[in-house]
Amino acid sequence: MKTLRQQVLFLIVAFVSVLAFFLYQENIQRFWALPEAYRELRLYKYGFSVFLNYALISLIYLVFRRTFATILVSQFLIFMLTFINVKKEQYLSASLIPSDFLLAKETLIASPFLLKITFFTGLLLFIALMFWLYRKEQTEKNTLLWANAVLSISILSFFITANFSNNFSQVCSGEQKPSLCKYRMYLPNTRGDWVGDHMNIKQLGFSAFFFSKTVDDIKAKVSNTATIPEARIQNILATSEALAENKPQHQADPEKLLPNIIFVMSESHWDATQLDKSIPKNITPTIQKNQVSKLLSPSFGGGTANVEFEVLTSLNTYLNQNQLAYVAKLKRPTYSLPMYLNSLGYNTTAMHNNGKYFYNRSSVYQNLGFNQFTSIENMVSAADRGKYINQAGWANDDLIYNSIQQQLKQQDRPQFIYAISVENHPMYNDDRFGANNFNISKSGISDASKRALNTYLSGMQRADQHLKTLLEYTKQLERPSIVIFFGDHLPNLQNVYDEYSFWGSEQAKTEKNDVRFYETPLAIWSSFPINKKQWAEPFIPAHFLAPRVLAAANIPLSPYYKFIQKVNTCYSAIHKTGNYTTQHCDNAVQQLQDYKDLNLDILDGKNFSYESLKSSLQRQD
Repeated sequence: MKTLRQQVLFLIVAFVSVLAFFLYQENIQRFWALPEAYRELRLYKYGFSVFLNYALISLIYLVFRRTFATILVSQFLIFMLTFINVKKEQYLSASLIPSDFLLAKETLIASPFLLKITFFTGLLLFIALMFWLYRKEQTEKNTLLWANAVLSISILSFFITANFSNNFSQVCSGEQKPSLCKYRMYLPNTRGDWVGDHMNIKQLGFSAFFFSKTVDDIKAKVSNTATIPEARIQNILATSEALAENKPQHQADPEKLLPNIIFVMSESHWDATQLDKSIPKNITPTIQKNQVSKLLSPSFGGGTANVEFEVLTSLNTYLNQNQLAYVAKLKRPTYSLPMYLNSLGYNTTAMHNNGKYFYNRSSVYQNLGFNQFTSIENMVSAADRGKYINQAGWANDDLIYNSIQQQLKQQDRPQFIYAISVENHPMYNDDRFGANNFNISKSGISDASKRALNTYLSGMQRADQHLKTLLEYTKQLERPSIVIFFGDHLPNLQNVYDEYSFWGSEQAKTEKNDVRFYETPLAIWSSFPINKKQWAEPFIPAHFLAPRVLAAANIPLSPYYKFIQKVNTCYSAIHKTGNYTTQHCDNAVQQLQDYKDLNLDILDGKNFSYESLKSSLQRQD
């Protein structure tokens, strides 16, 4: 076969392969109804996927040196990986990633019998067909070998380099950037993408996703040069009580009911009066009545998952280079608040009235130890879902508050619920809650900003009403309960901030190094007396919130949370805006180093922390 003819054939096969996946997972009518910019983004990404598939086919040719055998092997591999991914998402609500192949034995044990038969039957048929085709086809000349070597290595080197350098972020960051930089956003890149693995697969095609994920894993191994010794982790966790002797104190009082613990992380909820004195001050009376402090969020205008990450694990986004841990890091069991509460007899539930795959929540929540995850797929049927979607495309919060109440009806066990709302999600260029609910009278404000602010303030008001209804319901429960309400981050109000002169200066707008850009209301209500003095601080950072909630609920701290509490006695916050030391600590430098080492061990190291604490939890059962 001639070189040009072979390469055209490989390119056609690559195109058909990507097109077949696109047609399999995409509703064509819905796709063409998408905004033009989004369609263009998807099509460009699939275009790069075609070239990546083509390079992979050429690479496989270097092994077999037979054109049709290469096509068979390459397409079988893509088909089988895609098939396994579909089945994994079906059974586990998580996508196939390279590290899954380290769990091949466990996967075979857990897989349904019929699925095993289907897989191995297909594998045997492929081997038989491959053997027949390989023997029938002759080894081809060296010119084809060298042509494929040059093409595959050149193209794959480009994609690998792009992935390692975050799609040429440095090259494309300056003012004199090359014109080709406008295409960098279309390159495969799965590291830190907020949409999560499932949506990345839809946008890239599975082979491009799997390639990028593999390069991510290699990059992580190459860049991870520090491993914290197990003895060091054991020493860090050796708090006032020995690990083996740390027994929950409540077990000595069987008559005392463990309280329900309900977190409500309200989308973009903020004290909008910080914008200007003209903003009404009585929009959220329930929240204001119960506000005890402010939450210091690690994020501004977005990045909800990083706030969850800090609250649920007490680890630190800033110390981890602001990476999106849900997507890039949390691929294995990780000690967390729900995991600890499980050991005390709690039924732990994550809730979100959005899709289960965003931010990889469906797999992350399993690794954090939640008993179940109630997403929008569980809250309402697909046929009825449209009734609950607002103008901006987000689900109304009626769904999630109803789900909280349904979960609280289970009185046999204490409930831990971590609920994330979504109805007041940006952007706010719509009238999802009705137009002109608030009269924005300040001069110099554009109509677009008035509309955005009206929508946002209406959402704040609805959040308060939802919380009021939840508290009234919770008061009726026999089991004592505590409700913790906070905003995940400031809203993305775009020009509204500029028109109200919120930033103060261009430098402040660019650097965002002031705590006021990260403070959201923190309200706490309980049906039993709590000591509110511990909340009487200017702000409570998300990474130090959990130990305070456990103390307020009269739940003893595990060794992990005793250590977090100890760090908090030295630092009021470890944050992008600064490390804020307290007056109650003599060894702040050492405490910070210990905290850094704990973060490194859990997210990049051997995770000795989890192994140590897992054995402790087992002893508490």
